[in-house]
Formats: sequence, structure tokens, C-alpha cells
Amino acid sequence: MFIFLFILVAGLALIYLNVSAVAAGKKGKLIALGVLVAIFVGMAFRDTLAGSAVVAFTSVWLCQALLVYIPWGIFRLVRRIVRRAPMEAGLLMRVSRILLAATVSLTVGLILYGVPHNSEYKLITTRVELPARYFAASQTSESSEPNDSTQVGEASDTIAQPETAAESREFTAVFFSDIHVDPLFDRAKLERMIADVDSIAPDYLLFGGDLADVPTPKLDEWGYDSLFKMLTSKAKIAAVAINGNHEGMQERPGSDPGEWMRKVGFVMLDDSSACIGPACFTGRTDFQVARHRDIDRLPLSTIAPRDTTRPWILLDHQPKGIEPEYSGRQPDYALSGHTHNGQFFPGNIVINFVWRLAFGEGSLDGVRWLVSAGVDCWGPPVRVGTDADMWVLHFVAGGR
Repeated sequence: MFIFLFILVAGLALIYLNVSAVAAGKKGKLIALGVLVAIFVGMAFRDTLAGSAVVAFTSVWLCQALLVYIPWGIFRLVRRIVRRAPMEAGLLMRVSRILLAATVSLTVGLILYGVPHNSEYKLITTRVELPARYFAASQTSESSEPNDSTQVGEASDTIAQPETAAESREFTAVFFSDIHVDPLFDRAKLERMIADVDSIAPDYLLFGGDLADVPTPKLDEWGYDSLFKMLTSKAKIAAVAINGNHEGMQERPGSDPGEWMRKVGFVMLDDSSACIGPACFTGRTDFQVARHRDIDRLPLSTIAPRDTTRPWILLDHQPKGIEPEYSGRQPDYALSGHTHNGQFFPGNIVINFVWRLAFGEGSLDGVRWLVSAGVDCWGPPVRVGTDADMWVLHFVAGGR
């Protein structure tokens, strides 16, 4: 957290120094100060269309500006050391204006391309082979009618079970993450998602966290409650959700993301497990949500499902893998989001140095893991070099 704050402060200081050089004296300083004020005001009013638009533009511009200003700052420092004199004021002003114009132009170009590109998403289909022992014809397991007994920290094996017994059969799930509803969110995208899920008719709808960047009363006001109820109703067995780091930002008086997701039809797993139909699910509390609540995440060993006769699917918003001290049964499959695969340049390059698995299928700590790039974006609804996605997972019997 402190490292992030240091990088943020250093980045903003660099922005201020370079933008203030576009004009002489107080005029340049006022321009630079205006830029910083716009950034903070936009963040403060993200719930509004104007605030979201400011955040969208400045987020893209900050990335491009730092990409230019960092090497430019290094060049100026080296030049000063070699020549033992600062750059001439007139030359510095001309170059600063050129760099500002170039980064703003690049930002406009990225937005003009990236917004329409983000409006679409890819449906990616993958086959997940599970141990054949799960699909034995004689296998049965206890179940119960839907109830509300899932509690944080409990490994509940009989939650929201609509069947009289756990079926020994293959199943399909649609997985999406990081929808980030805000004033700039394209409502038509959610309507297309509903139509796609309806045509797929999955057994499960799985959500990997980061629902919205506005308080839950706003979601009701904008009519998203009815849309999400339509979405969750398309799952034959259950819609299962976890929280993401942005849920921690929206957990405040008058706003309860977890309860809102339950209201619209999700089985909400918050460091808890549920065996529903032919599969068991464990949903982790996000690291930043736990920090916001001033609690520790529960050990995986205490919340893992007790039922070992059904496949075990783990949902954890951030793809950090399995905690090192865990030594029990491994999940059969794990799902995450959070990374957005970098979202736009240069994030789509840097992201691979930040996460062991930034996108797609791979392995983390011996577990087969899938990381979604997200069905939408945080901040700017801009995609450049990445694609929004929703995954169709066919869980089938394998050979082991």
C-alpha cells in the first residue's frame, strides 16, 4: 500500500513539474495545478457522468504522459549533470508544449479506438477435464432446499441446492468478472450478456468480483437490479458470486454490495463454500475487502468444502494463487479476474511483469487456473491491445 502511494505521489509530482513548464512563471504552475485538481475532483465525483468522464480521460492520459515524461526527465537530469547547467527556459518550454500536445493527442486516439472496442466482448469457450471419479453413476450426496445459512467462514455443503441429490454429470458454467458498472458503463453490453447467457443456458453463472464503482442505491436507481435479476435467472442451477477489491470501496453506510448481489439472485460466497448441484464452490474474501474490514482472510483449510465427491471450484478475485501454508486437498479448478489483462497500452505489456498469470488458462501453485480479462473496465471504458471477455466452461470427465 505504501509503495503504491509512493509511486502515485512521485507520478503526480512528475506530471506537475512537466506540465508547469509549458508556460513561464505562475501561469505554468496554475495550469499544472489545474490538471491535478481536475484529477482529484473527477475521482471525488465518480458517481456522476462528468466525474467519470474526467477520470476516464485523465487515467489514459496519465499513463501516456508518464511513459513520455519519465525518459524525458532522465534525459534532462543527465544533460544537466554533463553540462552543469539547466536547460534553456525557451527550449524547455517548447519541448514541454510538444510533449503535452503529443500525449493529449495520443490519449484522444486511444479513446476513439478503445471505447468502441471495449463495447464488444469475446465469448471464449474452454473444456475443463475433471477426474472421472466424480462422474460415477452411483454417486450421490446430501442436499437441501435453498436456505440462507451460508455465513462468513463456514464451509457449508448444502446451500441453495435445488435438486434432491447431487447429480453425477458433466456441467457448463459461464464465468465473467470485473463488470464495473458506473455512469459510463454501456447498458447495452449487459443486455447482450443476458441474451448470450440465455442462449448458452449454463448450469452455473459464476461472477468473479468488482460489480460496480458506485454505491448500491445508484444501481437500483438506474434499474440494474432488474437487469441483474434477469441475468442470474438464466442459470439452470445457481448464480454464484464473490467480492472483488472494488466491493471494499463500496462497503459504506447505505451501500452493501454483498447484500445487493444476494438480492438480485447470486449465491454470495465470502470466505465460505457451498455445494450446489453437481459441484462445490469456495469463494474467497478479496484481500482489499479484508483490509477494509480490518480482518484477516480465513485459511483455505477452514473453509474448503467437506464434500469430496463433487468437483471443487475456487473463486478468488485476485490471481495470487494458493496460500503457501495450505497443504490440504487442491481445488480442481480456480477462477480469477482483477488484472483486466492490462486493459490498454502500456498496461497490457506491464501487467505480465506484475502477475504470474495475468490472463487466460495456466497453473498457479499446482492448480489449474483461469484469469479473465474482465467483461468491462475500471475507470476509462477503453481497451487497446486487450479484449473484454466472458468464458464458457464445459466441465467434463477426464482420464484421471
